[in-house]
Amino acid sequence: MTASASVVVITTLPLAGAAEGKGLSKLWARRKIGDAEVAKTMRQMTPEESDGAILKLALEHRLVTRLTSLVAVDKTPRRPDGEPLKLAELPINLPAGWDFDKVFGEPDMMPLPAKEREAMKSRQEKYAALAAAKIAAAPTAKAAGILAADVKAVDLPGAATTAELQIWIGLLLLALGAFGMVMVVRGQRPAPQAARMRT
Repeated sequence: MTASASVVVITTLPLAGAAEGKGLSKLWARRKIGDAEVAKTMRQMTPEESDGAILKLALEHRLVTRLTSLVAVDKTPRRPDGEPLKLAELPINLPAGWDFDKVFGEPDMMPLPAKEREAMKSRQEKYAALAAAKIAAAPTAKAAGILAADVKAVDLPGAATTAELQIWIGLLLLALGAFGMVMVVRGQRPAPQAARMRT
């Protein structure tokens, strides 16, 4: 037999230049929480003792567990201190096919600031002038009518459903279902009995 020699290496670290670590305590607490869960499963701790230990460690080290969670609270002020609250109307889209003027009235009737009301009036006047120029240059009355309707329309995205198409699809599916039921009922009728043989 040969004797094996073991070599021991000793390293000395100066603690004067050590810096405080921030992640080790969380790792230690996470391991202790896991130990408390295992102790509860193995019935080495009661559920109340285990939950108490888990809760204490999680709150001290700010960890998410089955008993705790983190909530982000934004403390950034939305308005400066002392400024009063204001009521503001937010723009929304109209459903497809709705007329802006019929819903909200003429621009003069709308409760808008004067600056916005003037800008809306100038846009409408510009569109009206553009429509008049296109109608004058249009070769037919039909094209003129299409251009006039196009310029008058409010340019909003369609938000409503295609109700007519969905109604037709529903009726078609109902008809197919009724036809299928008739076919099933016909298939369940007893077959006619064979003619009796004459004796």
